Amino acid sequence: MPHESEALHLEEVEAAAITESLARGASRERLLEILLEVRDVKGGLGISEQGLLRVAERLRLFPSEAYEVATAFPAVNYMASVPYALHACGDLVCSLLHGEGSGHGVCRNRCDGARSAPNPRSFSAYRFAGGYQILDRLSRDLQEVPRLMESIATYRAIGRAGVGFPVVEKWRQVMRRGAVPVVIVNGDEGELAVFKDRFILENDPHGVIEAALVAARVTGADKIFFYIRDDYKPIHVILRKAIADVVSAGLASGIAIELRRSGGAYICGEETALIASLEGRPPRPAERPPFPTTRGYFGRPTLVHNVETFFRLRSVWGSAPEPDLPVSDLLAAEVTLFSVSGRVRNPGPKPVRGLSRLIDLVDIAGGLTEGVELGGMVVGGSSGTLLPAADCRRPLDELLSGRLRLGTGGIVVFGTGDDMRGVASKMAGYLARESCGQCGPCRVGTAKAAQALNAPGRLDVPLINDLSVVMSEASICALGRNAGRFLGRLPSLLETCDS
Repeated sequence: MPHESEALHLEEVEAAAITESLARGASRERLLEILLEVRDVKGGLGISEQGLLRVAERLRLFPSEAYEVATAFPAVNYMASVPYALHACGDLVCSLLHGEGSGHGVCRNRCDGARSAPNPRSFSAYRFAGGYQILDRLSRDLQEVPRLMESIATYRAIGRAGVGFPVVEKWRQVMRRGAVPVVIVNGDEGELAVFKDRFILENDPHGVIEAALVAARVTGADKIFFYIRDDYKPIHVILRKAIADVVSAGLASGIAIELRRSGGAYICGEETALIASLEGRPPRPAERPPFPTTRGYFGRPTLVHNVETFFRLRSVWGSAPEPDLPVSDLLAAEVTLFSVSGRVRNPGPKPVRGLSRLIDLVDIAGGLTEGVELGGMVVGGSSGTLLPAADCRRPLDELLSGRLRLGTGGIVVFGTGDDMRGVASKMAGYLARESCGQCGPCRVGTAKAAQALNAPGRLDVPLINDLSVVMSEASICALGRNAGRFLGRLPSLLETCDS
């Protein structure tokens, strides 16, 4: 416990931080950002109960409304006695590499180990390589918009957030509404052990900004949000500089560009939960329809794509891979970007062309760590697929035709010495923690699944099967539905564990 003088000092620091943050904008939509700014000033300690009540009063919110937001995001670190930066991760990859006692914090997507400082391409270098010329064409030629839309349709561009929805259809839906849209670049990247969007932004931020500006010009949007994970602090600096350069050059005329930090809640990978967060509300998915493309941010038609989707769109208007910029390989449609971590020597983002087997990713990542024999992989994130080693050696096309989903390209490699049921338990625990709690099937189902997988003795297969059916059919959003499908695959996979 801090001494009385230290506690008084913290109260004074917090009060000043609240005043300063509110002076930058005292609106409900800034609630999460206000809480994060106060935490930053307090050295990583979250806002106090009294501080939260003060913020709620100034924003004319019920205390319960402010409390729901403060407690929904781990990065807010509400009423914590330990700075947020000191929370050691206890999720899947860290528990594999460092043991069960590694920590109790959430995955920060640093599963690629030690890295050098980012060296992003500058505005001048991007312009020299032909960047932002598409914006000139859009302003000069009225026929450029229909031509661009046709090119996107012909190219068959799809979203890269794991679902693969056609980009052109999203844009058309936004444009049909007739109201002024909003564009959101989703860089929250809350999926377990995935860091592909961070890789893109650290290397070529202007590639994403250009595509977001094109989307705004084509759809008629007057605002772009960059919604970036709070843990990605170097990217905040990179993006603020890049955005300032673009604005100074006059390329964003009539379009406001704002960087907002997320709070590390996995549920914000769902569009309506993300939008709720931007509006200053708890991050809970909404029933659909209406879809965000029709009624999103404060009722306006809203276009949401993740970072990789925007970056890859540049190939539609002629951008091509550059030999000295590895991230630009993503402009080739046949290249898939994987986030490889776990028991490999060289974890990290891996752009791969024409992958034939998943096991080949182990070689691409430098091979297995010393003394480890391949036990299998987690493919597709926290509610993805657990694959034994034998399946990792099968042709990838065969697995995909059998309904394997790559999702956002997360790959966690584990060894024969790692208990597969323990891996499944970690995944289930992650989902239980990250459930927003709005609907019973997901809130109760994820918790019961985690308990069942942690329980000693044989797995309660009838319970797991029942939970799978209820969650996959009755959950409001994809978190619960995908968790249900994940559970449905477990009994046959884990039956050898109990034999």
